[in-house]
Amino acid sequence: MSSQYSKINLALAVLSMLIYLLSLSYIDYPATTILKPLPIVFLILFSLKNHNPEVKSLLLAALSFSLLGDIALTLPLDLALQLAILSFILAQYAYILLFLRIADFQHKRLPTFLAILIFLTIGFYTIYPYLGEMKVPVIVYTCWLIPMIFCALHVKQHTSIVSLGAFLFLFSDLAFAVNQFIFANDRLISILVMYLYYSAQFLLVLGTSVIKNITIANLELNRSPG
Repeated sequence: MSSQYSKINLALAVLSMLIYLLSLSYIDYPATTILKPLPIVFLILFSLKNHNPEVKSLLLAALSFSLLGDIALTLPLDLALQLAILSFILAQYAYILLFLRIADFQHKRLPTFLAILIFLTIGFYTIYPYLGEMKVPVIVYTCWLIPMIFCALHVKQHTSIVSLGAFLFLFSDLAFAVNQFIFANDRLISILVMYLYYSAQFLLVLGTSVIKNITIANLELNRSPG
């Protein structure tokens, strides 16, 4: 790992996140289209140097589709929300494949997963009457979000980091849905949504990068004489 490169990109990711969150109440398109995806751009740059090939390609796919979803949500298009949902479905699919590669399903975490599922069901039941023509896209997206969380719960190492990232993704999605369909894009809720979302992506990226380092260390240890 290039320590200096990593620190610079993480610092820029945090800085760009703070700039966007602090300015969100005062900016609109096209400034949002430029500022909103910047933290993900820097996470992509960080991932290029800090993940092994087994993880890197899928993580870059997940982040890239997330970036496209972020951009779509800022565009003044009639189908912007649908395009964003499609992008995030593809991002969740990439995360599922990534987690499956580093998962261990021998340690069952069904109680935690069932608790999350109940929470998600209550949240979905709350927003369902407000979805209108977006019912089908939201249901389809939820069907991909659920297995992503299940797989995140079963990664081999640093499960708490990756799982917390998946939980925050869920919370950001629910907060986004409430804000989008019930509160009509309240600015303060929008800031909360983006804070949860960025935090989720940070944790998923850092969690998988730590797993990569430990795996290499273990391989080196296993290959040591004696």
